[in-house]
Amino acid sequence: MSIFLLLRMYASSLFHRFGWAGLVIALGVHLSASYLGLVYLGEQHLTAPATFVYFYLTTTLTVGYGDLTPQSSAGRVFVATWVMLGGIALLTAAIGKTTSSVIDAWRKGMKGKGDFTGKVGHTVLIGWEGAPSERVIELLVQDETSSGNLIVICDCTLEENPMPGKAAFIRGESLSSTALLLRAGVPGAERVLVRTPSDDLTLATVLAVNQLNPVGHVVAHFNESEIAALASSYAPSLECTSSMAIEMLVRASQDPGSSVVINELLCVGQGATQYLMRLPEAFEASFGDLYTQMKEHHNATLIGYRAKGASQPSINPPSATRVEGGELFYIASARLKETFNGMA
Repeated sequence: MSIFLLLRMYASSLFHRFGWAGLVIALGVHLSASYLGLVYLGEQHLTAPATFVYFYLTTTLTVGYGDLTPQSSAGRVFVATWVMLGGIALLTAAIGKTTSSVIDAWRKGMKGKGDFTGKVGHTVLIGWEGAPSERVIELLVQDETSSGNLIVICDCTLEENPMPGKAAFIRGESLSSTALLLRAGVPGAERVLVRTPSDDLTLATVLAVNQLNPVGHVVAHFNESEIAALASSYAPSLECTSSMAIEMLVRASQDPGSSVVINELLCVGQGATQYLMRLPEAFEASFGDLYTQMKEHHNATLIGYRAKGASQPSINPPSATRVEGGELFYIASARLKETFNGMA
């Protein structure tokens, strides 16, 4: 093994305990002393600022192009002993410390030890159920409203991030822990999805989330409609979903193809999908006029309207229904980007 490799190993272990402040000070002292030494020894061709930086880095990093060298014997001894050996030790320590910091940060994120407190505009998925949760992430990534947002998985059973590169990961002892939900940035999240292995755990988690008064929309999945109703009574702004397998089975038997239509409306990708549009508060029109204009100009089908302050939307209301602000539900091949500000 060469002397330089041995020196690198020794320097790395020697300076491993240095803090960043001490390492920066040591580098500054060595750099300044190297410059002053070259000036004192008459190596003027190496002391121009740009030339010195180039010479210092190529020498201390052992690149050694050989295009710049000290001319005097004293200068060669000074460079070989002080500049080269001291610089190797310090820069090796700096590179090693930087690499270690990057790896530690990566491991911290993989193990769920990060912190998104104060984060806003992201999506939080609370609970992990394997393939179904992976599908949730995939759908969020596909939809343009959430594809560019940070997705944070929040769970207490996973050991490390199950989908690195697509989502961040926060791990805690309990999904209903306020500390864990704060670390996931729940209060500032644009949307919060809760799906856990049991309805009881989902209910406890939803109640904990509700206490934080999140600014975004909260959706939770329950298997039992009774528990979903109980959750809604405690958290009126919560939107609950539940398994519709039995209802879909019956409907498909009575009206063949119904299950295909329902799946198509819920899936993001090719074909028509159901979307929501929020209207300006000052907007006024009739449902029938909006239906006609959306179909003619956007090939979109208007299917429902939720008035301001209403908890439930009105599906297929009469054409004469007055639309004054609120939200529209429609079917289209892509999400509409217009908000009908100019329509009356």
